[in-house]
Amino acid sequence: MLEHNLLAERIVISTYQEIARWLGDHDPTTRRLIESILEEEEEHADDLTDLLAI
Repeated sequence: MLEHNLLAERIVISTYQEIARWLGDHDPTTRRLIESILEEEEEHADDLTDLLAI
């Protein structure tokens, strides 16, 4: 189950990265919001990776 969650997190991370690139400088407020969410998702992925290493 953790492996599936990690895979889902990686897909979400990739999607948010793509959205941030797409927004570029056209909408900096939304881009900052997306980057903030992206940071949280990356932390979740790190936590899952740590759990799988135990």
